[in-house]
Amino acid sequence: MSEIEAGVLAGAHSYWQAVNLTGLLRDLDATGLAIVDNQKTSLQERRKLAEKTKEFRTVPDESKAVEFKPLLRAYQNEIDALTKRMKFAENEFLRLFKSLSEAPDPEP
Repeated sequence: MSEIEAGVLAGAHSYWQAVNLTGLLRDLDATGLAIVDNQKTSLQERRKLAEKTKEFRTVPDESKAVEFKPLLRAYQNEIDALTKRMKFAENEFLRLFKSLSEAPDPEP
Protein backbone atom coordinates (compact mmCIF):
# COMPACT_ATOMS: atom_id res chain seq x y z
CA MET A 1 0.00 0.00 0.00
CA SER A 2 1.46 3.36 -0.97
CA GLU A 3 1.73 6.35 1.35
CA ILE A 4 -1.03 8.13 -0.59
CA GLU A 5 -3.41 5.21 -0.21
CA ALA A 6 -2.55 4.93 3.48
CA GLY A 7 -3.21 8.66 3.92
CA VAL A 8 -6.55 8.41 2.12
CA LEU A 9 -7.56 5.46 4.27
CA ALA A 10 -6.44 7.21 7.43
CA GLY A 11 -8.47 10.29 6.45
CA ALA A 12 -11.54 8.18 5.69
CA HIS A 13 -11.16 6.32 8.96
CA SER A 14 -10.84 9.57 10.88
CA TYR A 15 -13.90 11.03 9.17
CA TRP A 16 -16.06 7.98 9.85
CA GLN A 17 -15.00 8.01 13.50
CA ALA A 18 -16.25 11.61 13.69
CA VAL A 19 -19.55 10.62 12.05
CA ASN A 20 -20.13 8.18 14.94
CA LEU A 21 -22.20 5.73 12.94
CA THR A 22 -23.46 3.91 16.04
CA GLY A 23 -24.83 7.13 17.52
CA LEU A 24 -26.20 8.20 14.15
CA LEU A 25 -28.04 4.90 13.75
CA ARG A 26 -29.47 5.23 17.27
CA ASP A 27 -30.72 8.74 16.40
CA LEU A 28 -32.16 7.48 13.11
CA ASP A 29 -33.98 4.69 14.94
CA ALA A 30 -35.58 7.23 17.28
CA THR A 31 -36.42 9.44 14.31
CA GLY A 32 -37.99 6.50 12.48
CA LEU A 33 -40.18 5.73 15.48
CA ALA A 34 -41.24 9.38 15.69
CA ILE A 35 -42.12 9.37 11.99
CA VAL A 36 -44.26 6.24 12.41
CA ASP A 37 -46.05 7.85 15.37
CA ASN A 38 -46.61 11.01 13.33
CA GLN A 39 -48.07 8.94 10.49
CA LYS A 40 -50.47 7.14 12.83
CA THR A 41 -51.59 10.41 14.42
CA SER A 42 -52.02 12.02 11.02
CA LEU A 43 -54.20 9.14 9.80
CA GLN A 44 -56.39 9.35 12.90
CA GLU A 45 -56.77 13.11 12.53
CA ARG A 46 -57.62 12.84 8.83
CA ARG A 47 -60.34 10.33 9.69
CA LYS A 48 -61.76 12.69 12.32
CA LEU A 49 -61.66 15.53 9.81
CA ALA A 50 -63.47 13.42 7.21
CA GLU A 51 -66.14 12.60 9.79
CA LYS A 52 -66.56 16.27 10.69
CA THR A 53 -66.88 17.11 6.99
CA LYS A 54 -69.58 14.45 6.54
CA GLU A 55 -71.44 15.82 9.55
CA PHE A 56 -71.18 19.35 8.15
CA ARG A 57 -72.80 18.23 4.91
CA THR A 58 -75.86 17.04 6.83
CA VAL A 59 -76.33 20.35 8.65
CA PRO A 60 -79.26 22.42 7.32
CA ASP A 61 -78.18 25.34 5.13
CA GLU A 62 -79.38 27.93 7.62
CA SER A 63 -77.05 26.47 10.30
CA LYS A 64 -73.99 26.02 8.10
CA ALA A 65 -72.68 29.52 8.80
CA VAL A 66 -72.44 28.70 12.50
CA GLU A 67 -70.93 25.26 11.92
CA PHE A 68 -68.43 26.42 9.32
CA LYS A 69 -66.01 28.12 11.73
CA PRO A 70 -65.18 24.98 13.78
CA LEU A 71 -64.77 22.96 10.57
CA LEU A 72 -62.45 25.56 9.10
CA ARG A 73 -60.44 25.57 12.35
CA ALA A 74 -60.12 21.77 12.13
CA TYR A 75 -58.76 22.05 8.59
CA GLN A 76 -56.33 24.76 9.67
CA ASN A 77 -55.14 22.58 12.55
CA GLU A 78 -54.59 19.66 10.18
CA ILE A 79 -52.60 21.86 7.80
CA ASP A 80 -50.48 23.08 10.71
CA ALA A 81 -49.87 19.51 11.87
CA LEU A 82 -48.89 18.40 8.35
CA THR A 83 -46.54 21.36 8.04
CA LYS A 84 -44.90 20.48 11.36
CA ARG A 85 -44.56 16.85 10.29
CA MET A 86 -43.05 17.87 6.94
CA LYS A 87 -40.52 20.18 8.59
CA PHE A 88 -39.51 17.43 11.02
CA ALA A 89 -38.92 14.92 8.22
CA GLU A 90 -37.05 17.44 6.06
CA ASN A 91 -34.82 18.55 8.94
CA GLU A 92 -33.96 14.96 9.83
CA PHE A 93 -33.14 14.17 6.21
CA LEU A 94 -30.94 17.26 5.91
CA ARG A 95 -29.19 16.41 9.19
CA LEU A 96 -28.40 12.93 7.89
CA PHE A 97 -27.35 14.26 4.50
CA LYS A 98 -25.02 16.79 6.13
CA SER A 99 -23.42 14.01 8.20
CA LEU A 100 -22.77 11.87 5.17
CA SER A 101 -22.36 14.33 2.29
CA GLU A 102 -18.66 14.95 2.70
CA ALA A 103 -17.78 11.44 3.78
CA PRO A 104 -15.01 9.93 1.74
CA ASP A 105 -15.82 6.76 -0.11
CA PRO A 106 -14.46 3.93 2.04
CA GLU A 107 -13.76 1.94 -1.12
CA PRO A 108 -10.18 2.77 -2.17
